[in-house]
Amino acid sequence: MKKFNYLYFGLMTLAWFGIDRLLSVLTRYHPAWLLLLPVYFSWYLLSAPLFYCIRKRKDLREGFYASYCMQAQWATFWIDLSRYELAYLCMLNPLRIHYLPLNAFNDARVEVHYAKNREYIHFVNCSFEIYGKRNKVRVDTDGRGYRLHAETNGKKLVDRTRQFVDILNGRVKEKV
Repeated sequence: MKKFNYLYFGLMTLAWFGIDRLLSVLTRYHPAWLLLLPVYFSWYLLSAPLFYCIRKRKDLREGFYASYCMQAQWATFWIDLSRYELAYLCMLNPLRIHYLPLNAFNDARVEVHYAKNREYIHFVNCSFEIYGKRNKVRVDTDGRGYRLHAETNGKKLVDRTRQFVDILNGRVKEKV
């Protein structure tokens, strides 16, 4: 599962040398060119989430019917149960939606991390193997540091995650 696009972020980092050179030449003529610096840093920080949101709203490939969708903290997963295929899009690799067959997934599990008194859930992880390589994603818990009440919203979140894990483990064969 390719979660990080090294080429994109490498080129963005190398672009800094070009911008630095451009700023050193242009600021001799007028200091207003220094405004290019915050524009570059804003683009560097916000381009991946922007591309992620745009790509997530676009349609999946032709013939892929998303019968189940799970939103993780840094990724989105779609499952087509008629073709037994999974599509995923990661925040730090936002330029391409990846497609994998469901039989590539093994040993999917849900990890629930409770507070000390088990009244609240801090976060929920979903871990699975893809072709023998272990992957873990944190399930979206509606914000950073937000604790879910274990009996209401937390139970719904854990149930949705367990349903996703059951699909990955091959226990669900029909439309959810």
